[in-house]
Amino acid sequence: MGATGLFAKLITLPAVQIIQLRCVVAAAVLYLFIKLTGTPLALNRRSDLGWILLLGVIVAGHWIAFFASIQLATVAIGVITGFTFPVMTVLMEPWFFREPVDRRNLALALIVFAGVYLAIPGGAFTGRVALGVAAGILSAFLYALRNILYRKYLASYPASAMMFCQVLVTAIVLLPFVLPGVDLATDNRWLYLVVLGVVFTALSHTLFVDSLRVIRASTAGMLTGLEPIYGIALAALLLAEIPGIRTIAGMLIVVASVVFTSWRVGREGKID
Repeated sequence: MGATGLFAKLITLPAVQIIQLRCVVAAAVLYLFIKLTGTPLALNRRSDLGWILLLGVIVAGHWIAFFASIQLATVAIGVITGFTFPVMTVLMEPWFFREPVDRRNLALALIVFAGVYLAIPGGAFTGRVALGVAAGILSAFLYALRNILYRKYLASYPASAMMFCQVLVTAIVLLPFVLPGVDLATDNRWLYLVVLGVVFTALSHTLFVDSLRVIRASTAGMLTGLEPIYGIALAALLLAEIPGIRTIAGMLIVVASVVFTSWRVGREGKID
């Protein structure tokens, strides 16, 4: 998942179109997998359909905001702000599961957002960078909300089935924003979309969603601690986006805080 942000730069299309086409590819691959493996798609309760539709809309908003963040700013800004989702999950999860709020997590949140501020070149919340930061934080909030709602209401279903439903809903919701005759030949757009849809959507997100069936959403989020490092390193290597000292320092603060919380959560045995 750490390499996903690269495609916001590699695919020269608006974020909404990238997400819609990405989900079309992912839905096709997941449907084929479901048919080959005999994975059931039937719902246990009629009310679950509403949650599936809601999660599909939330996923659409998350991905659009994440890709827009990178297109407005840089891959580094997008992945660092987007990676605040584990901290948001830790703060939000107790409200959904009627668990006590750990005050240490409030302190962690302040540290993480201080790291995000430090990561912004010059610390300036102006222009496209400011919009990129705002979009990244919005994407993190929506992703945390998706993970929590999935764990609370839909964790009994197979991960591949749930991911198929979510990307299908996203593809349908965003269909009006894809113009007829979109050019997929320019700049190898079709190839990047296939790779993004198959490897970095259908495969990676199904694996992540599957983990939510057996561990807390906060724990699963913390275990993705290397994602910003992967994303920034690959952006420097493939896109020549070399982060400054501030950005690297901010990233290290965010990652260290998340990894520390992962270790603490695991040590205290907060796993279902």
